[in-house]
Amino acid sequence: MIVKELDAFVSQNKFAKAGRTAEEQMAFYLRRAFSDEQKLYVFNDLRLEQGDDAAQIDHLILHRHGVVIIESKSVSEQVEVNQHSEWIRWFNGSPQGMPSPIQQARRQADFLKKYLNDHADRLRGKILGLQTYFGGMGLDVLVAISDSGMIKRPEGMTLEEIAKADQVVERVQAIVEKYRKANSLFSLNLKDAGYWFNDEELSKIVDFLVQHHRPLVQPISEPLLVETPKLKISQLASPAQAATSIPKPRLSPQPKEVVASQAQSCQHCHSSSLSVE
Repeated sequence: MIVKELDAFVSQNKFAKAGRTAEEQMAFYLRRAFSDEQKLYVFNDLRLEQGDDAAQIDHLILHRHGVVIIESKSVSEQVEVNQHSEWIRWFNGSPQGMPSPIQQARRQADFLKKYLNDHADRLRGKILGLQTYFGGMGLDVLVAISDSGMIKRPEGMTLEEIAKADQVVERVQAIVEKYRKANSLFSLNLKDAGYWFNDEELSKIVDFLVQHHRPLVQPISEPLLVETPKLKISQLASPAQAATSIPKPRLSPQPKEVVASQAQSCQHCHSSSLSVE
């Protein structure tokens, strides 16, 4: 079953976006294959912290006898592994050295084992009064290369840990089946036998990992700056032009001067020659 999907992702970095695409591709294949499995638990994008250290696990699969850690790698052209297990990535037709994803996944597995052992008293039961731990837990790692990429292996070496993303599901199924057969009644495979989780322990581990997931905080995006258009010198008005360009206030029209239409006259003789005594 799918316990945890990928966290939300926000980035404008083209390499980070390519890596995210590879993780989404692998998560899709895992969802298709294991969403209905009841005793196989898939965690995508799981991040655990312990002190100043942390482990970012692309995909973790918990099964009855241990875990499988899958490291997704975005490869648009080709990866090559030489006889010394050194990795080379081809980009834009040029070879570039890169850290070994297998070693990266193994470091994550070591971190996980120590992390679980530190909490064994709450995750695992006791046998004859003695606390059981995660020391014998099956720890397998796989590297998933993008479907569009090519893998060049050294001559004579199969490197079972490396596979194209669409082939990883079969590798996971083969690993789980190996442990199942090793723990069957008539198995002679003592190397992979003798370690398993009961239903209660599986449930506790699943809940524990979900509760202790610490997502990496996404950086706050910088505010978008709007550039003010700059005017050319020729577009700037001179002081004289600026003065004349200022609009004058519009005044209400004044009433026209009223002209007297009738002169003052005597009310008796109607003469306009008047004198005041």
